[in-house]
Amino acid sequence: MTDRVLDINDIQGNVLGGFNTDIQELVALTVVDAADFQRAAAWAASLSPAVTTVSQVRAQREAMKSSAATVSPWLCVGIGQRLLSKTQFDVLIRDDAFNNGMAKRAPSVLGDKSDPSGWRVGGTQAPVDVLLIVASNDEAVAASRAQDLETSALTAGMSATYRETLRRLDDREHFGFRDGISQPQVAGFDDLGELQPGNFLFGYPKDAGSDPFWPVVDPRGLTDNGSLLVFRRLAQDVGAFRAFCAAEAMRLAPQWPGLTADLLGALIVGRWQSGTPVATGQTRDPGQFPPSNDFDFKGDPDGASCPLGAHIRKINPRNGPKDVLEVPRILRRGVPFGPLYDAAPQDDRGLAFLAFQSSVKSQFEFLTQHWMNSALNPGRGNDLLVGRSDGALRTMQIQSPAGPIQISAPVADWIKPTGGAYLFAPSRSGLAKFGTPPAALGLWKAHQLWAITFDAVKQSLFER
Repeated sequence: MTDRVLDINDIQGNVLGGFNTDIQELVALTVVDAADFQRAAAWAASLSPAVTTVSQVRAQREAMKSSAATVSPWLCVGIGQRLLSKTQFDVLIRDDAFNNGMAKRAPSVLGDKSDPSGWRVGGTQAPVDVLLIVASNDEAVAASRAQDLETSALTAGMSATYRETLRRLDDREHFGFRDGISQPQVAGFDDLGELQPGNFLFGYPKDAGSDPFWPVVDPRGLTDNGSLLVFRRLAQDVGAFRAFCAAEAMRLAPQWPGLTADLLGALIVGRWQSGTPVATGQTRDPGQFPPSNDFDFKGDPDGASCPLGAHIRKINPRNGPKDVLEVPRILRRGVPFGPLYDAAPQDDRGLAFLAFQSSVKSQFEFLTQHWMNSALNPGRGNDLLVGRSDGALRTMQIQSPAGPIQISAPVADWIKPTGGAYLFAPSRSGLAKFGTPPAALGLWKAHQLWAITFDAVKQSLFER
């Protein structure tokens, strides 16, 4: 079987190419009245010509970096399950996570015990029906385009229930660590791509030579070249993280002379702030650039160099534990929000986590529920950085020159979810089809769709 060539003129550019601009504006839109869903769908379809494709990102990347060049802001559009189901009733994406939504699954699956009614975005009172991502290296240009889209959405019966400006911090997140280093390489797109595009897009194989991945009922091809987008707003308590590392380094000084807050933070993450992986004998950041991503944990089965509970090891075991055969990967496109901690310690700050995949349930949710929030898998020890405590003490073991030492995170997490949504990111042609309501379902087709939906619900309940 010949694997399908990627349609880079149709796939949204933020999925494979990644916007990676200095500024991004997020705008969440919610349909106000039930009678306005079809109007909202038609408005979303009208954005199709403006959606930025992979080929455009490739062609305009260097020009976007130049302050002398004038490049129109890039646009990515995500559609919420509510808008999809109420206007495209012949389409069913067979992903339990997407269909139930983040607010419903957060407590049990994601370990998030916050009240969704108080979320900053995507809460029970204001579900995200459309998410707009406007990207530019010019803040004024991005803001102007976002405002124009927001104003236009009002005429289609939608309200902007959330808007936030994201600013890249020299490719770092607010704790100071270089971010976005370990990204999957996609076959047919990246020169050294190994993972098949079906892991991130509908209509392509997940394994070389296999059948295309089509987890959908979709007679009109609306989902072709589409992806599933996870958006999660994560607030970061930088002061608490720094204080913990400093206090723990002081507490452990008798057992580990010379242990610094920077080294302890690097062991919790698995990388130094420069992005260099931690290694036995290192006492300071070697500052490799670009940071190495060509390594595995085959030679470190007991976590002597990189703790088994370190964040990078919990989400990507890299051939470490023998029982891990397949690692779910996601394409991360997150950008920080809020000012630097030292400039305004009391201000709200964090990461707008954005990630693309072809299955929210088996990729993002699996990584979160079964690895990041687990003390047992894929290696013993908690992910102290992002794992949820669920009321229990979270611990990890680090290897000191004198032997193993156990550290415990405080009950209050350093990273706190404050909202988000599961969305469908259609291709440019798929988004255009939102403007044409599907034909009325015949009795037999309606029965088939109902049966498939019922089977999906049964399977979901069984898997839980």
